[in-house]
Amino acid sequence: MTTGAGAFRLLIVDDEQEIAEKLESMLGEDLVDLGAITFEIEQDFDEAERRLGNEQFDLVILDVRDSSQGGVAHAVEGRGRELYERIKKTRWVPVIFFTGVPEQVRHFTAPPLVEVVAKNRLEQITEAVRAGLNSGVPSLTRRLGELVDQQMRSFLRDVIAPQWEQMAETDQREIAPVLVHRLAAWLKENAIQELDGVLATSGGVAVGHSSAARVYLKPPVTRHLTAADLLRDPDGQWWLVLTPACDLYEDPPNVAKPRTAKAGYVRLAKADPVTESPLAVASQASGLSKDRDAFKAAFGPDHNRFRALPKYLDIPDLMVDFENVTSVQLKDLRIWISEEGDWTRVATLDSPFAEAMLTGHSRAVGRIGTPDINWQGLHEELGISKGKKQTETQPAVPSVHGTAREPLKEQIPSPSPAPMERDGHEV
Repeated sequence: MTTGAGAFRLLIVDDEQEIAEKLESMLGEDLVDLGAITFEIEQDFDEAERRLGNEQFDLVILDVRDSSQGGVAHAVEGRGRELYERIKKTRWVPVIFFTGVPEQVRHFTAPPLVEVVAKNRLEQITEAVRAGLNSGVPSLTRRLGELVDQQMRSFLRDVIAPQWEQMAETDQREIAPVLVHRLAAWLKENAIQELDGVLATSGGVAVGHSSAARVYLKPPVTRHLTAADLLRDPDGQWWLVLTPACDLYEDPPNVAKPRTAKAGYVRLAKADPVTESPLAVASQASGLSKDRDAFKAAFGPDHNRFRALPKYLDIPDLMVDFENVTSVQLKDLRIWISEEGDWTRVATLDSPFAEAMLTGHSRAVGRIGTPDINWQGLHEELGISKGKKQTETQPAVPSVHGTAREPLKEQIPSPSPAPMERDGHEV
C-alpha cells in the first residue's frame, strides 16, 4: 500500500481485462500531477469485495455488469450495484461507476464522492477520478484510521499492559469504556491539528475545517433526543432543546432494566434566522445606533436573552431567544422526530457549546435583579473619579452605607476681613 501525501491506491473492478488495462494506462498519464498512484485490477467481483474488506484503497472504479460468471441477465446486470451496497457496509470509499448501463446506478450519484460515467464517455472518467481524489476524503480517511490505530496501540502498550495485574482484579468490562472515552478525548483535543496537515497537502476542497463545523455534531450521534438538539419543524422553523440531557436519557429496549426519561415535557427555545430576530428587526426599523449596538451585543457570550449560532451546511445563522420558549410533551416530540414524523433532528451542539448554551439559559431565567447603587460619592472620596459640579438645590447622593452624603460644593475662597482700626491705627 502506498502512503503519504499525494500517494493513492485505486482498484478497478471490471470483468473486461482489456478495458481495465486501457483505463489504467490513460489515468496513469492524465493524473501524473497528483503524485504516485498505484492501480490494481480485479475482474472477479467477489474477490474485489474480499480485498476491499481487507485492504486499504482510496477510490474504486466499478463496472455494473459482470458477465465473467455467466448466469441470468438480471443477476449479471446487478453485480456492480450489489457490490456497491456491500462496499458501503464493509469499507466505504469514493466510487466512480464506469458502466454501459449508467441509468441503473444514476440515483447513487453524489459528486464528487459517488459519480457515474458512461463507458462511451471516456473523456469524463479522468475528471471524475481527479475530483474524487482531490476531495481530500481518501487522505483524511487513511490518516484518521492511522491515528485511531496509533492511540489504541499506545493505550494498550503503555496503560493496560503495565497495570494488567491490578486491572485484572477489577471488572474487565470497564476496560472498553475507558478506552473509548480516552480515544474520544484524545481525538477531540489533537486530531484536528493532525488532520489539518493532511487536508492542506491533499489539495482537498470538499472537506474543510472551520469554526462553525466545530459547533455542531451533524447528524446527531445519540439515538435519542438530548439537550442542545437543534430541531426543524414542518414549517421550516428552528428550535433548540433546553431540557437537561439527564432528564431525557433512556436506555435501549434490549437492556434488562432500561432507564426511562425523567421529563414529561421538553423545553424548546425559538431560534430565528439572524435577519429575522427581534433585535435585527428593531435595528432595521429604527436605524438608531443604540439599537444597532444592542443587536451587535447579542453575538457575544454574555447576553441575557439572545445567543447566536453560526451558519453550517443547511443550518442558517440563527439567534436563539431564551424568552421565546415553549414546552411540548416528550411523547409527542418523540413521534414528531421519528421516521414517521415531520420534524427533523438536524444537529446537536457539541461540547462545550452545548453546556454554554444551557448555562446561558439558566442564568437568563434564574438571575435576581437588584436596584442600581450609585457609587459616585465613594469614587470621589477614594480619588478614582472626579465629581460633577452640583448646586445646593440638588438632592443629597445616597450613600452605600445607608446615610446621605451631602452634595459636594465648589470651594470658593472667601474674602479676607477688613483690618480693624483703633484710634486711627491698624490692629
